[in-house]
Amino acid sequence: MKDEKGQNDLEFIIEQHKRDIWAYKQRESEWIRTENQLQGTKRIVEELSTKIIDLKKEIDRLSEENGNLQTINPSHQKLNEELKRDNKYLAQQVEDYREMLKKAGL
Repeated sequence: MKDEKGQNDLEFIIEQHKRDIWAYKQRESEWIRTENQLQGTKRIVEELSTKIIDLKKEIDRLSEENGNLQTINPSHQKLNEELKRDNKYLAQQVEDYREMLKKAGL
């Protein structure tokens, strides 16, 4: 009888170890899955951080360019007004010369 009980105890211990090993493998699998997700998420965060830094640099560059354009714009507007005034003056001169040529009969 003792042999049967000893054998039953041994079978029980073996089954318990099998269950323990299975549970360990399940936990290990979950840890590996979690580690893979963590690494993937880390790569995504690094890539997005790089993109954010690049976009910040681009925004700064465009902001500086916009400032330069706002500085230049008033002088261009003034120059444009001068050109319009000169254009009107030259158009009037051409018209005056045409009238003089008509009067002169040419």
